[in-house]
Amino acid sequence: MNIGFIGAGKVGFSFGKYLSLNQHFLSGYYSKNLDSALEAGKFTNSLCFDNLYELIKKSDIILITVPDGQIKAVAQEIATIQGLNFSNKFFGHCSGAFNHTILSDLKSLGAYTFSLHPFLAISDKYKSYRDFSNAFFTIEGDDMGTKMASSLVKSLGNHYKVIDSNCKPKYHTAAVFATNLMVGLCDMASDLLMDCGFSKEEASLSLSNILRANLENVIQKGSVNALTGPVERNDEGTVITHLNCLSNREDYSHVYKDLSLHLIEIAKIKHPDRDYSDLEEKLMVLG
Repeated sequence: MNIGFIGAGKVGFSFGKYLSLNQHFLSGYYSKNLDSALEAGKFTNSLCFDNLYELIKKSDIILITVPDGQIKAVAQEIATIQGLNFSNKFFGHCSGAFNHTILSDLKSLGAYTFSLHPFLAISDKYKSYRDFSNAFFTIEGDDMGTKMASSLVKSLGNHYKVIDSNCKPKYHTAAVFATNLMVGLCDMASDLLMDCGFSKEEASLSLSNILRANLENVIQKGSVNALTGPVERNDEGTVITHLNCLSNREDYSHVYKDLSLHLIEIAKIKHPDRDYSDLEEKLMVLG
């Protein structure tokens, strides 16, 4: 099946390159920025289209890889194109936040619709395709769209999960916790180290090993078995000392308290015979 892309940003570049390297034929790219489409076509050994009609006509699967806020508008624009036969066409998007119903204008014309989201941080349109072989994909859509997307990912050899369409917002929230919010936590840690006299480079270097090791432990052992630190040890004195040093940083203090309360729930599973009630009460009162 011929695969076409609408949108030539980081996702379109990366996923297109990964597909082409795995023996899938790309019809090419359309973008409102013609230079971007030309560049993506060259990068993936496919064509550049200067109009939507020709791209859709020559594609069996059309992936809409524009920013989330533009997906619905693109679908509505496609639906107004005269002379297109939408039957047996598969339209999908790669947003983590939205489900396939955002493409309802195309579904009503006889197309099959789906979403196909790589659980992956895509930061570089020329290099991120190298990370796709380890990406976990999440799929949802109508029956035919889901079957086609599942078959596509299976052919790539990637792991995937078909989820209920109503779960997309919660799924995307999980991704944000694991990526964007973690960046915020790392930035807070770096900031506190610089308060102690570290340069930005020294803070980054000192955090690098502990971050890698901690993430590897979580991946290999799971959250419960990977948990260490003062909350897990029920070390009330250390936790209070930490909060005292954050007294002039209310935003940091709130994050520390909220996450520590959650860590107590994990610690209770790891140590069911340990009484965390005093620490929990102190944190709730301080909160």
